[in-house]
Amino acid sequence: MKKYLLFYFILLSCLIYPQTLLETVDLPSGTFYEYSYGMTFTNGKYWISSNSSTVGKGIIYAVNSSGVQVDMLDFDLNWIRESQGLAFDGTDFWYVERKTARCDLYKVSSTGIVIDSIPTAELFSSSSIYLGGAAWDGDGLWISVYSPDSRAALYKVNVAARTIVDTISVIGLQPQGITVKGDTLFYVMDGFQGDDEKIYAIDLNTETELFSFHVPETPGIKQSPRGLAWDGTYFWLMAEPVGAISGRQLFKYNLAGSGTPEITLSTTTINFPNTTVGNTFNYNLTIYNTGTATLIIDSITISGNGYSFNPLTFPINIIAGSSQNVVVNFTPQQYAFYSGLLKIYCNDPVSLINNVNLIGQGVLSGARIALSANSYNFGNVWVGEEGIAFWKFKIISVGDQSLQVSDLHFNLPEYTYSSPALPFTILSTDTVELTVYFYPTQIGTFLDTLKITNTDLTNPLAKIFIQGTGNFSAYNYGYMFWQFQVPPHPSSPSASPRIEGLKYINDITGDGIADVIISTENYWTMCLDGAASGNTFPIWIFTTYMSSSNAGSIGANFEYGVQDAIQIANDLNGDGFNDVVLAIGGGNEHVYVLNGKTGQILWQFGDDNNWDLGDFEAIDVQRDFNGDGGADVLAIADGNQQGTGYKKAFLFNGRDGTIIWEHPIPGPNPSFGKTIISIDDLNGDNHPDVVIAYGNNGTTDLAVRALNGINGQTLWTRPMMSYEPKELLELPLPNGNSDIIAAEYFNRIHRLNGSDGSIIWTYPLGTTAGVIQIALINDINNDQIPDVLIASFANNGLNCLSGANGAQLWSWQMDYQFGVATIPDINDDGSEDVLAAARYGNFYCISGKGDSLIYLHSFPGDWMYSVNKIPSVDGNFSYEMLAGTRDGKVVCFSGGTVAVPVELTSFAGYFSDNKVNLTWTTATETNNSGFDVERKTSNNWEKIGFVAGSGTTTEFRTYSFIDENISSGNYSYRLKQIDFNGTSEYSDAIEIEVTSPVTYALEQNYPNPFNPSTTISYSLGDKVFVNLKVFDILGNEVSTLVNEEQEAGKYSFEFNTLLFANRQGSALSSGVYFYSLKAGDFVSTKKMILLR
Repeated sequence: MKKYLLFYFILLSCLIYPQTLLETVDLPSGTFYEYSYGMTFTNGKYWISSNSSTVGKGIIYAVNSSGVQVDMLDFDLNWIRESQGLAFDGTDFWYVERKTARCDLYKVSSTGIVIDSIPTAELFSSSSIYLGGAAWDGDGLWISVYSPDSRAALYKVNVAARTIVDTISVIGLQPQGITVKGDTLFYVMDGFQGDDEKIYAIDLNTETELFSFHVPETPGIKQSPRGLAWDGTYFWLMAEPVGAISGRQLFKYNLAGSGTPEITLSTTTINFPNTTVGNTFNYNLTIYNTGTATLIIDSITISGNGYSFNPLTFPINIIAGSSQNVVVNFTPQQYAFYSGLLKIYCNDPVSLINNVNLIGQGVLSGARIALSANSYNFGNVWVGEEGIAFWKFKIISVGDQSLQVSDLHFNLPEYTYSSPALPFTILSTDTVELTVYFYPTQIGTFLDTLKITNTDLTNPLAKIFIQGTGNFSAYNYGYMFWQFQVPPHPSSPSASPRIEGLKYINDITGDGIADVIISTENYWTMCLDGAASGNTFPIWIFTTYMSSSNAGSIGANFEYGVQDAIQIANDLNGDGFNDVVLAIGGGNEHVYVLNGKTGQILWQFGDDNNWDLGDFEAIDVQRDFNGDGGADVLAIADGNQQGTGYKKAFLFNGRDGTIIWEHPIPGPNPSFGKTIISIDDLNGDNHPDVVIAYGNNGTTDLAVRALNGINGQTLWTRPMMSYEPKELLELPLPNGNSDIIAAEYFNRIHRLNGSDGSIIWTYPLGTTAGVIQIALINDINNDQIPDVLIASFANNGLNCLSGANGAQLWSWQMDYQFGVATIPDINDDGSEDVLAAARYGNFYCISGKGDSLIYLHSFPGDWMYSVNKIPSVDGNFSYEMLAGTRDGKVVCFSGGTVAVPVELTSFAGYFSDNKVNLTWTTATETNNSGFDVERKTSNNWEKIGFVAGSGTTTEFRTYSFIDENISSGNYSYRLKQIDFNGTSEYSDAIEIEVTSPVTYALEQNYPNPFNPSTTISYSLGDKVFVNLKVFDILGNEVSTLVNEEQEAGKYSFEFNTLLFANRQGSALSSGVYFYSLKAGDFVSTKKMILLR
């Protein structure tokens, strides 16, 4: 039953024609009844037809007065369509059939035999007549016409003469159901064109209106009334349930009744204000009787802790037009969210039970603090180049006054935090989320307490106990450095979060570790921190959901293998960082060039208003075409069915998006531009050229085409054999030329001659083997030509072909592959290795020679969708492995520990106090006897000392050596690492300049990273004017630390960030900063990292 029933009975004579709604009757479930349309009564049954195009064709069902199905009639002609009206002439049924562009009448016997038909075109001498109902008055058939508007009326048909004999005008344009009671005809008006949804009674003798009344409805919601019926005692209406927007229900009336009570509430949800514990807030709920008979409230119940209502005496009688107040009380006993439910039981036939939702928040007295957790254990966090783990927690203001937080403090430098600028205020019941970072620089357990100074007088120094353990080991294959779960998109929460694009980008955070770009089907493009530990986090986020009609993800809509629709470009805007380029399809057909540092748009190409010009399917950003020193952007887009779409290949200036040239794609509409690549010079003009793939399976013009890189003109065209080409690769050759690897959508892989497009070889995968992605792998069969990896739906799994002749070198059995990539040799066998994404969640790392499985990880219940590599995260020489899944998970796995027996992670030296100080660090050692320290003078190396090693260990070790009393000059130093068995290996050499005791130098700040202060040291060789300044990442000056003349010597300055603010006056935020020393002609700049 529904709330908010509003009848507005409008009667010409309330005394003569009162009516009472007695009850509502539910119909059986199912599509037929959800689309029920026509209704007629005969022999104690209510027969119903349906306009469902799936289950309503040529069949009618009967229900009893309780809505239970009791009969059915299936017609003998199976081509008859669904229905929009039903009548009974005492012997046979009249069935209103809804055709595609009109309605017709069929006479059907009680056994289902179609015995006659009357086309509406015959009655009206016009096509496209639409009927809404039918009824028999004893000697003729009345029908309602609702389209065209000029024909909207009721018409009586002499079925024997097959002609219209009477017409009655209607009030409105959408008349639907009809029924006849003696000499009174009833019809109901639908509100589709804004008319009142009312039932009208017409005197058939005078053809004048007797009275009318509204159908049961919630104000503002159409009830789509359809069939009417008179059963000799009661009047029946078929319409949507009150308040619903679909389905059907029966409404039973007594036309000779005394009226109908109708309940209307002042609200159906009571939102109590925040209420202090122990206090009570009262709310007056008003019950109105908007009906025409007395409304009887039988009882009221309430549920939910903290809620009550003032006592009342039942039953309560509310006469028509009157009201009754109910005082509802909220008395919280603790800080909590309270929900409850008030139920009102009454005699409204539509709304027998009426619910009022109760919502309230209890708060404590004064300013009060609560924490989402009082402790956290980071567990083991890897100690490597930049292993940073994070944890988010919340501070909740649980009092009835605002809470102010004035300070947050850790004791250990391994822990930092990010928060709003201090002090900050949290309003009552609001929450602020903060992040704690754990950055272990050495092995061991770190215990600390985050102290939170605040204005809660009962807990002015709130505490969170923090624990974490720095851990280092040889991170073998598959060690999970970090993972990330893509969140739902708030504008499209049901969109799949699958990882469609997965690439690494050079370090944008200043921590020395590459970061990761992902692009998802649910419209996100994110840059993830590559140096995280445990769970990583987005550095920036970009969305390609601009509006409900302007949203799309990379590549062609719903296509697999679209990694060529996201590319990482060498710096396009001159800020020293890589940038990100996207090709978007779906409803947002754009090329976006994003600042790799911030995720902001540098430039874009596309139409924000038209979503049907063609998907951008692929891009390429590898080469400079216009000679300005920067990479330019190639993009290819589909056409549309009308021939008005993009349907072109484009070359854009990479710096500003100016179109350099366009090349129209041939073929019937819509021709698809599948992919595009740049390639070394094909036509001898010393400029790079372009190759595109286009076509539409099942049509002509399925081809690969080479284009002149200067002007976009055709160099050659190579038709494919059966399907459009989906994937392209440049195949570099030993002589400096290039050929092309082209993969058709299904089955065939071709090598094409770069100079003329002729086919050199073809490899058949199988007719059902859809090609998803292809990649080159460095030559593994020693013929000096790279080889080809194929991810597909082939029965034999992942394939590797000879780039020279197309012969299969190996295959690895696995389910359908959705991605493939190479990774530099991680098993030390001398060849690149292979990453593959297989259906049903299997992530493979296979030896590039195809002879062994290096690593396998399964994501149960998920599917693998994309793979890639990232340079070493933990500081060894092995690349790491990236995996992206259908369900939006991204994982960075260790690529193992391919390293020298002793892994030397640093070797440095400096001159001070007439001494050369050497230091070096190892990450792992195996059978290490020690290090000979060697110095080069003139052209000869000489041993100047020995430092003992640590044997075998997986822990970090730091060593030092001092070379004393040496004269001025340039010296080289190296280490000779010696195993116990006598084998040895040399380190790279470093060069140290030995000068006068004091010279100009700017040292690296210490500590670094730091929070909140660090020390900057420098030395001066002479008396000179000194200027020492700090700048942010954008080059804005933060502070001048020194600006004066100083004597020769060594100096240190403590840079305390608490004493400085940014240009907006706020405390300095976490990030990369630069400090610069200018002393006379000496200028030096270094980088430092602030971690809150």
